[in-house]
Amino acid sequence: MLSRILLFQCLLLLWPVAADAEPVKLRVTLQLPITSHLGANLLRFKTVVEQRGEGAVTVEIYDDSRLYRDDQAVNAVASGAIEMTSVTSKQLTGKVPALGLIEQPFLFNSEALVRAAVHPDSDIRQLLDRAVLAATGLRVLWWQSYGSNVLFGKARDVRHPDGIHGQKIRVAGENMASFIRYCGGVPSLISASKQLQAIKDGTVDMIMTSITGVQSRELWKATDTITRTEHAAAEFLVMINDKVWQSLGARVQAAVAEAAKVVEQELRDAMADIEAEAYAFALGKGMKVLELGPDHVAEWRACSAPLVDEFMNEGGELASKLMAAYGKLRQQPCCSGGPAGGFSKR
Repeated sequence: MLSRILLFQCLLLLWPVAADAEPVKLRVTLQLPITSHLGANLLRFKTVVEQRGEGAVTVEIYDDSRLYRDDQAVNAVASGAIEMTSVTSKQLTGKVPALGLIEQPFLFNSEALVRAAVHPDSDIRQLLDRAVLAATGLRVLWWQSYGSNVLFGKARDVRHPDGIHGQKIRVAGENMASFIRYCGGVPSLISASKQLQAIKDGTVDMIMTSITGVQSRELWKATDTITRTEHAAAEFLVMINDKVWQSLGARVQAAVAEAAKVVEQELRDAMADIEAEAYAFALGKGMKVLELGPDHVAEWRACSAPLVDEFMNEGGELASKLMAAYGKLRQQPCCSGGPAGGFSKR
C-alpha cells in the first residue's frame, strides 16, 4: 500500500513538468521571400501543424536567405545547424543524381504528368525520397511546385536554340548547365539570391528559372522578354534533419506529417492559377512572352538529347528503376498523351 502511495506522489511531482514542457521548435530556412507562393505555403504549414499539434510544436520561418543561401541550406540542415529547409531539387542533384530525372528536358511535358510523378504514393516519388534520405540524412516532408522553367532575357528571341549561342545564362544546377551547354549557351551556376544582380551587372545575359520568379525575384526589373520553353518542372523539397525527426514524439510526428500532406496538395492544386498570374504580371509590366511552336520544341529536344543518355549511364540501377516507373506512368490514362499540338517531323 505504501509503495502505491509513494508512486502516486511521484507522478504528481512529475505532472507539472510534463504539462509545462516547452513545445518543439522547428526552424525553416527559405531562399525566397515570405511573400512568394512558397513562403505562403510554409506559412500555411505553420498554421496547420501548430493547430494539429495543440501547442506541442511551433514553426519559425527564416525567408529570403536570411540565414542560409540556397547553396548552403542542405549542409546546414544535415549538420543540425537548423532543423528544416525548403530547397530546389537542383541543389540536391550533386548528392542525389537520381533527382535529375525531374530536370530531363521535355520528359515531363504536361501538368498532369508532373502531378502524377511527384504524388507521394507514386513509385517515382518514393524512390526519390528514399534516395534523398540515404544520401543526405534529410527526410522529405513534402514537395513544393515552383512552376515551369523558362528563359528571361533582354529583347532576345531564343525560341530556336541557336538564339542562346554564346550567351551567358544563369542556371541553378549541373543538369540545367548541361542542357544549356549542349544547346550552345554558356552556363553559369549562380545562387538564386544573386541572379538579379548578375544580370544587372552583366555577369550573365539571360536567366533560367521558373516563371514565378518574375515577381518573387523581381526579374521584371532587369529583363523584358520571357521565352516560354517550359522544358522542365521546377520543384522544391521541404526536408527535415532525420535525427530531429526521430527525436520528435509520435504526436508531433503525426501533426507534421498530416500538415505536410495538406499543404502539398493545396499548392499543387493552385499551381495552374499561380503560373497564370505570373504571366499576367509579366505582361502587365510590359514584358514580351514568346511561345514555342512544335518545331521549336523539336529543335530543343534534339540538341539536349544527350542528357537522357547521361542520366541513364551515370545513374545505375536507380536510374533504371526510375525510367521503368516513368514508362509505366506514361501508360496511365492521366499521362499517355503528348504535348498539345504534337511535334512536326522536321
